[in-house]
Amino acid sequence: MPLLLGVGNVLTFHNILDMASIGLGFTIFIIAWFNTTQSNNNKFKVAGVAILFATLLDLIHLMSNTQMIKSDAAFNSFSLFVLARLIWSCALLYAVYLPAKLNGCKNTSLFYTLFIIMGILVINIAFSSDTWPNILSNDSNKSLITILLTAVVPDIAALYILRRHYANYITANRLQIALLFDILTDVGYSINTIAPFDLAFSIHIFKLLASFYMLQAVFRLVVKYPYEQLVNLKERLEDLVARNALLYKESEKQRNLVENALAKIGAIISSQLDLRDTLGSIADMVADMMNSSQSVIALITNDQTQLQVVATYGINTPPSLLPLQQSLGGQVIEKNKAMYLSDLSAQPDIFRPQLIFSNIRSIIAAPLINDGQIIGVIEVYSSETAAYDQHDALFLTALGHHAGAAIASAMLYEETKLRLEEEKFLSEIAQAAVSSIDTDTIIEQSTAHAVKALNGNIGIGLLLGDSRDFFRVTASINFACRIPDVTLSDYPQLAVLVNGLKPVTASAEVFKPITQSCDKMDIRHLMVLPLAVDQRLLGFILIGWQRSITPERLKRISFAKIMAQQIALGLEKAHLYNQVKSMALSDGLTGLANRRNFDMFLKTELRRAASLKRPLSLIMLDLDKFKNYNDTYGHLVGDKLLAQIGQILHNKVRNIDLPARYGGEEFSIILPECSSAEATVVAEKLRLTIEESHFPDNVGTFTAKITASLGIATYDPALTLCPPDTEKIISIADKSLYQAKQQGRNRVVSASILE
Repeated sequence: MPLLLGVGNVLTFHNILDMASIGLGFTIFIIAWFNTTQSNNNKFKVAGVAILFATLLDLIHLMSNTQMIKSDAAFNSFSLFVLARLIWSCALLYAVYLPAKLNGCKNTSLFYTLFIIMGILVINIAFSSDTWPNILSNDSNKSLITILLTAVVPDIAALYILRRHYANYITANRLQIALLFDILTDVGYSINTIAPFDLAFSIHIFKLLASFYMLQAVFRLVVKYPYEQLVNLKERLEDLVARNALLYKESEKQRNLVENALAKIGAIISSQLDLRDTLGSIADMVADMMNSSQSVIALITNDQTQLQVVATYGINTPPSLLPLQQSLGGQVIEKNKAMYLSDLSAQPDIFRPQLIFSNIRSIIAAPLINDGQIIGVIEVYSSETAAYDQHDALFLTALGHHAGAAIASAMLYEETKLRLEEEKFLSEIAQAAVSSIDTDTIIEQSTAHAVKALNGNIGIGLLLGDSRDFFRVTASINFACRIPDVTLSDYPQLAVLVNGLKPVTASAEVFKPITQSCDKMDIRHLMVLPLAVDQRLLGFILIGWQRSITPERLKRISFAKIMAQQIALGLEKAHLYNQVKSMALSDGLTGLANRRNFDMFLKTELRRAASLKRPLSLIMLDLDKFKNYNDTYGHLVGDKLLAQIGQILHNKVRNIDLPARYGGEEFSIILPECSSAEATVVAEKLRLTIEESHFPDNVGTFTAKITASLGIATYDPALTLCPPDTEKIISIADKSLYQAKQQGRNRVVSASILE
């Protein structure tokens, strides 16, 4: 360059470069001072002041060299220059700690900068006019050169710190380049004083570039970076506003959805209180609001071990239970929060209902809560994966609280309604028990009431028979097949339940006649209601269901127990009444009708025979030589004989006949609908049975024998216009009996009433 421009031109060009560097220094100060705020720290001002001081010293040095300021020695001017370089280096070292962190900026390679530096040095040396003077002839001040070289130390330290600790800061690249040029400037000035070539041009270029890159770093840090931050903040605020607007729309949608849901739940609560209708409406509403095709509502059973499915929507074959361990509903109850599964293929063990035309791929569930207590769960299903998200979970949670309250209200109404119905049925059963003294009628009416009260499909009532193991079937409700009388020992499982003397549920298999009958009702479960008073079994009732017994029915065991007690008390009352009546109208020794019962029955039957124009016969029976029997064996044995005769008469006549003890050893049998010939056959059969029977003796064996004479009187409306009175027919039968005695005893004599 000096070869082309001359010495004066070079000095002028150097001055221009120095002035440019000084201008950059002032610019750096202005930017650092006036763009520094409290938020980005006043330390920038300290660095700016240091750069300003160094720039002022450079300016004085320049003015001294151009004779703009009079100076006695060049040393003073050079000393100011050296001090300026030292302050500048320290300012750069201080500036290393100020930059903000890198926000997505890429590191700039230093190789291009080094290449430019080497190029400048080569050009400077090649075109210098003093390239090869003797280097030892230099007489510059070595102390100032040492100080100038010392200024390189802060630059090297700053470069090391920057590369080691702050390499990713936003101004790191420009500061590194500025430090390199600053080092080259200081080293160049030092070498230029003793070198045989002129490096002034390169030094001024390096100094200018150092100031330029320092200006870029300060501008980037103080002006551009805050501006970019503001732009990014503006963009984020705009994005936040847009997202808030979207969230507002979504919240409005959710609010409208919740309001719609609450309105529907309110309508359900106000319009219907039936539990089944409420559950069905909620299941339908939940599926509709969740844009799903299937839903299930399940309630926790009393023992907290099962989830009983009480309502479904869109499921052809709904499950009866949700397993607590393998279902999402069970997990929801355990964690007390809504949950959802986006892809069931990854969790094949989770229970889901079986559909016919599609597969369930997503599930969401939430607890049903009333007064802070979980009473059940809602499960909603979708055939699409990822059909539900957290917003759906929040919505279903809110819906679960309100639906739980609605279900609890319906359950309370149902419970109240059930209790009123129970009181009604208990009243009806009590009325049936006191309105009749016939045990068959009581058990038939009570069985019908019990089936209705327990929502059963069938009912069978049985009464205790002649032995403790035998029971007569006296009532059959809604069961078309004939069931034979039951010997309880033939059904061991049923015997255990009946002898437990308290209502209990069991499988229908405990009583095979129901499951193997001709009826196609497919009864699966039974409730056994033993009818007992004071641990005495009077009978039992079987209630059958076609489906499994629900928890609601199981909860009614206590009601069934009260109902069974009412029925049993009614049966006991009828038994007691019939016993008292029997004691009043029967003979205590033989068990046959007594004289009073005989007179009432004979009078009634004579009136009936005359009205219906049907015959009526009367047999009078007297034991032959009964006095001799008493004298031989004693009166106690005689009483046993009379009791045995009573048993023979009871077994050998028809159900419509009335055998009676007329008095002493004399008996009578009233035979409605019986002609003289038929009565003779009956009398002859009785005579022959008595003759062939063995009776007790006084040694406890049955070796004694006795015979009987029988007289018959028959009223036949076809032969007699006017019916006889009771005295007349008894008198005629007595005469026939007397004739039998006169003819030798042990025979039958018959007579008809002709007048």
